[in-house]
Amino acid sequence: MGDRTGEQLGAYTVVAHVADGSMGSVYEARHSETGERVAVKVLHPEVASDAVAVQRFRREYETAKSLCHAYIIDPRDFDVTAGGAHFMTMELLEGEELSLVLAREGAMRRARLVRVVSQLALALHHAHSHGVIHRDLKPDNILLCAGTHGDEVRVLDFGSVKLQAESGPKLTAFGTTLGSPYYMSPEQAMGKLDLDSRTDVFALAAIMHELATGQVAFPGDSVAAILKRIADEEPPPVSTSSPDYPWSFDDVVKQGLRKDKVDRFGSTMELANAMLRALGLEPDVERWARTPVRDIERALEASPAAVTPASSPPFAYPSSIPAAPPMRDARTARMAIGVTWAAALVAAAWLILS
Repeated sequence: MGDRTGEQLGAYTVVAHVADGSMGSVYEARHSETGERVAVKVLHPEVASDAVAVQRFRREYETAKSLCHAYIIDPRDFDVTAGGAHFMTMELLEGEELSLVLAREGAMRRARLVRVVSQLALALHHAHSHGVIHRDLKPDNILLCAGTHGDEVRVLDFGSVKLQAESGPKLTAFGTTLGSPYYMSPEQAMGKLDLDSRTDVFALAAIMHELATGQVAFPGDSVAAILKRIADEEPPPVSTSSPDYPWSFDDVVKQGLRKDKVDRFGSTMELANAMLRALGLEPDVERWARTPVRDIERALEASPAAVTPASSPPFAYPSSIPAAPPMRDARTARMAIGVTWAAALVAAAWLILS
């Protein structure tokens, strides 16, 4: 992973190293003629030797290039150097991955969540309307940029996309499953092939749960444990750990996380509009995606949902863990499960003896 600062990549000169990832490194570069500043993503040499990884990288570029949306990353060029370095250039943004924001700040306030989720719903709906399913939506693939009125979202990494009318080669190795395990839909977790836009609906609902609570919806200390929870269990209601969110918000997240995709919202726009109604806001996703956070806060304070919950009180789903463990904390999760089983055994013994 040598530093490429000073190198010439096509028409771009690398001026600074930004970050490293498992697939490649990101640099800041400038166009030699226009002076435009861009971000350059370069595949690691060992990754570039894998033909499937290179195809996935090219697809990431081609898909994002074809979508052209305010909340989706805007790529510029794709090329290969004489030395075999595969790279693509993208708009250079001052921002931070949502995963880093969550790790540092925890749960989001309602107004910020409304703006972020509305923008994500619009980006995904646009992709879906063009026959593109992301399949790997997660906080690591969402960039939050600081705008004048609040967060400006960019959805990244369309390398795992499924094209609804796909005819090209499959880019998944045999026996592997695309997607981050925490946000996989049950159909992905079970390795099913008939994925559609409701897979992204599930991922967005899982992210909504994490934004509202600061905790992943389906924690686990291994991929197998996470996937089993996704397939068999329900997360604790949001309102049990985040009372600022009304009970009606629980209902929305719960429907978005239904095991059978037929029972979920039909689109990310339906999910976002249901969220807005649950919080007492007008169901107009485009409006709230653009509204300054301060104005959203005022609207929430004035809404009936700020005072009177819109649905029945929250209940513990039968398979939920009563006390939600900290995000990705396996030791705490095991302790919580142990306490739950101990309490159940004591209750059963008491019923038998009585």
